[in-house]
Amino acid sequence: MNPAERLAELDAILTEELLEKGLLGELPEAYRLVPLPLDEPEVAQKALLWAHEAPNPEGWPLVYALFLGGKPLRLLLPGREVPLGASQAAP
Repeated sequence: MNPAERLAELDAILTEELLEKGLLGELPEAYRLVPLPLDEPEVAQKALLWAHEAPNPEGWPLVYALFLGGKPLRLLLPGREVPLGASQAAP
């Protein structure tokens, strides 16, 4: 799977997770999602390049979603973090 396809897949995984946990309200009204799989460097690099090079005339904030093993761990929102998945159970 190429990095663009993997990013789309991670986006869908995150959306499902947020819907299941009732966390969609945690997101800003408008934002640009940057999925960052910590164990897939080529995909993460593509996401970071897109986040910083793609036009953003609306000035929407970036929301980073950290993944590990294909599972969402944490959302990095402007000014705060929201734990997801396995990171919620961590001490």
